[in-house]
Amino acid sequence: MIHIYCDGSAQGNGNKYAHGGFGVIVFNNTTNSVEYKYSRQSDGTTNNREELKAIIHAFELAENKYPEELCIIHSDSAYCVNICNDWIHTWAKNRWFNSKNKTVENLDLVKIIYKYVNVNSFSCHVEKVQGHFGIIGNELADALARNNQVKYNKIIKENNIIDNT
Repeated sequence: MIHIYCDGSAQGNGNKYAHGGFGVIVFNNTTNSVEYKYSRQSDGTTNNREELKAIIHAFELAENKYPEELCIIHSDSAYCVNICNDWIHTWAKNRWFNSKNKTVENLDLVKIIYKYVNVNSFSCHVEKVQGHFGIIGNELADALARNNQVKYNKIIKENNIIDNT
């Protein structure tokens, strides 16, 4: 079983000048090691968009690097977890309109996610994890999302984590 942690962040959320990013980590609890890490930064973004981009990257990673493994994708975003596990199927049936009869927000990213969660053979589960609660994989993904190398290095050092990336 592969554990993928993902997180998104935006400073000045929703502002056309907002800066944000996302981070994705594969953390192996058994060996206390980071097996994979990725981050990307963007301007003119929102927190929800960055959270969704992180989920998409996690799905792509699972599909390409771990196609035969069960992957658990951990996200601290209730918005993303609810989309992946519940709302997206209703939205698709309703031609991408939500319960208020408005077009689903971030539809471009939601449709990419739908391509993954709508495949029967896809072996990923998205689970909610409590953010900023000391869960190492989540904290490392948060550091990458915020482009905070100092925090990342501190977590690695304090927890004797091996970074195999």
